[in-house]
Parts: sequence; structure tokens; C-alpha cells
Amino acid sequence: MKTPELLCHAVPEFCQLTKELGGALTSDEIYAEYGTPKPWKARQNSSYSKIVKWISSTRFVVSEESQWQVRERDPSATLGQYGEAEKEDESDESAALYHVWFDAEGECELLPADKTRVLSTQPVKEQKTNE
Repeated sequence: MKTPELLCHAVPEFCQLTKELGGALTSDEIYAEYGTPKPWKARQNSSYSKIVKWISSTRFVVSEESQWQVRERDPSATLGQYGEAEKEDESDESAALYHVWFDAEGECELLPADKTRVLSTQPVKEQKTNE
């Protein structure tokens, strides 16, 4: 069973933005062909998800983190409490470049035929450490 993806359930506006920018490419897709890299406006640099807790035999909690880069359009308003965006100050590119971090947990349900569905999502709150 593959863990369900929370991103588009939690922040559909961000997913819509990446579609409007031509789709989010991964590094493997950008550099798939030998030679010149494919141009991109939305790029997923990393993604990680795991089941953190089983609530019952069919319900579980998934944690998901991902890191992105977006060119041309500020994605801050599309992330809500699920992430943050930071504009790169020194960019050689003519278009603005934003670094984006997404972090969420979601309650999910196991369905027949190894299918899953997301029931709810919530932002992950950073835990303060006492120093």
C-alpha cells in the first residue's frame, strides 16, 4: 500500500498553482534527457511521508513533508497554515524564485483493493525545544 498524498487535500490552491505553471517536475524529470535540463516553473525537490500511528485496523495517521521551488508567482497565500514560502534574494534568474516548505498530518482510511482515502488534514505545529 502506498501512503496517500496529503498535499492536494490540504492545500488545493497550491496544487492548482503548480498546474497553472505547467506542472511540478521532480529532479529526475528535469534531468531525464541527457544534455539540456527541461525548463520548469514549479519543482518538487523532496517529499517524505510515513504512517505515524494506527488508530484502528482501517484508520491511520500519515505525516507528510515536502520541499518545492516555484518561479514567477508568490505561493505564500496558497499554503495557509500548512507551510511557508521564502523569496530568494539573490537570484540570477529574471523571474522571482520562491522556496516552499509543506508539512501536514492526515487521518486516512484503508479501503478495499489497497486503496486509501484522506479523511482530514491538519498542519504540523513545530515543537518548541527548551535550550
